[in-house]
Amino acid sequence: MHKKNFKSSEQLVKSINSSNKSSTSRMDYYNRILSSSCSTDMIFQRMISTINFKEVVPLPKNNSMFRFVIKCFNNTNNVILGPLKISSGITLTDLPSLSIPMSHYHLNKNNFVQDNFIHRISENETEPMKKFIERLRFIDSRMRMLISDYIRHIDESSPIYYMLKKNNVKFNQNWIFTGIINKGNNNTEYINIRYFKDSFKGKKKIGTNVYCGDDYLDEMADLLSRDTFCYINGNIYPLIKVNYIIINERIVNNIPMVNFTCKAYFVDINFIPNSIHCSTKRL
Repeated sequence: MHKKNFKSSEQLVKSINSSNKSSTSRMDYYNRILSSSCSTDMIFQRMISTINFKEVVPLPKNNSMFRFVIKCFNNTNNVILGPLKISSGITLTDLPSLSIPMSHYHLNKNNFVQDNFIHRISENETEPMKKFIERLRFIDSRMRMLISDYIRHIDESSPIYYMLKKNNVKFNQNWIFTGIINKGNNNTEYINIRYFKDSFKGKKKIGTNVYCGDDYLDEMADLLSRDTFCYINGNIYPLIKVNYIIINERIVNNIPMVNFTCKAYFVDINFIPNSIHCSTKRL
């Protein structure tokens, strides 16, 4: 039985498309976490140099897969990154120039729920976005190096020791890395940023906050929590935290390999006012 105030996906889409608005600011929080991670080149380089794997643990819902938990600054901080102006600090009025167009297809061709928004990298990014993309590449490069070093020095105490041994993984063979930036067809590059679909915040519908400026978009969160198809496109301020590297076995060209996927998650999904377009029709 439907709840009294239950809205269909079509009703949610209609409401979202008509309510692209914003009020004051969530900028204080953003500036606070950015200031200690990437507000200057020096601070960013210090963060990069301290990124490490805090631990490797099985996935909560799948013990055949594992994840590296990523931290920095002596395992005390999350790895945080977002586009910035040349001068320090950002304001609400800065967000449109610091945002990127992103798309989300909620179900794939096999009707599995997707948790990622994607941005196609072009040659038309603004200078702050070029800097942001450059820093994403530094993070991906750091992750590759850490994985290679981990494999080189692995011993039997590691939870993934036997997975790597079974697949004949060496520091320079039989493993692949899927970064925050990865290539599609024709060498086109895409940025992948994810959200937490499962809520762990009590009354929230998903585990990642969804805003338009400082306004919480409850109906968008509701739409993203469902298992029905929707397409979402909009300009988003890509403030991210790099939480995990997922480790799983994969067959590539008939060769058993181990895949390491670096997963970046939105701190918030913060849409720019008047930029959201969504539909329940498959394109």
